[in-house]
Amino acid sequence: MPSRGRGIRAIAGAVVLAAAVLASSGALAGADSFTPVRLAITIAPTARLNKGLPITVQVSADAGALDTATAPLRIRAKLAGECGGTFATTPGPVLIDKQLSPQPATGHAYQATARGSGKPTSYGVQTVCAFLEEQGDNRQFANDTVDPPTVDVLEPCTVAAARYDKALAAFKRTERMLRHTKRKAKRTRLGKQAARQRKTVAADLKAARAACGPGVAL
Repeated sequence: MPSRGRGIRAIAGAVVLAAAVLASSGALAGADSFTPVRLAITIAPTARLNKGLPITVQVSADAGALDTATAPLRIRAKLAGECGGTFATTPGPVLIDKQLSPQPATGHAYQATARGSGKPTSYGVQTVCAFLEEQGDNRQFANDTVDPPTVDVLEPCTVAAARYDKALAAFKRTERMLRHTKRKAKRTRLGKQAARQRKTVAADLKAARAACGPGVAL
């Protein structure tokens, strides 16, 4: 019967061996045999209606995971109430539909980043549905539809941001007129008007930021 000390040494040896196997397979460096192709999406959690919503998708793949592709690969994403099985069957505005650059090289691990922008067309919480597909036959290599990020298209944000946009445009018009006016009386009047508008712009910007939260371009 083995001594207790010998049993502990055997267990410790097994742990060391397991760690060595993980290290040699690349698991400690972030590889994942269960998800050989991965999509990482960066997008703001809130958005304005009918205004640009930027998206960044990082594609990474283990060596050989994309070797069977027979046409250029495209990263595609839509903003939808619910994701479909493919990009084509998913309803909603397109956020990105771009050919990856560079394309994967046979036998090598792969990383690429693609950026795009789309305009939300309805209010409410919506899902970002992303797909990595082969151009032409739409053969799918990866998707992010199981636990994808969501975006809340906010009406208060849209209204407050539109008010800010309008105030800023009026202020800029007054400034242009002021630069091109030589009459003293008119310059005085426009200067006072610009000062009032500047305060309105600052107040509307503060209100819009509060309504929209971080990540929304103003």
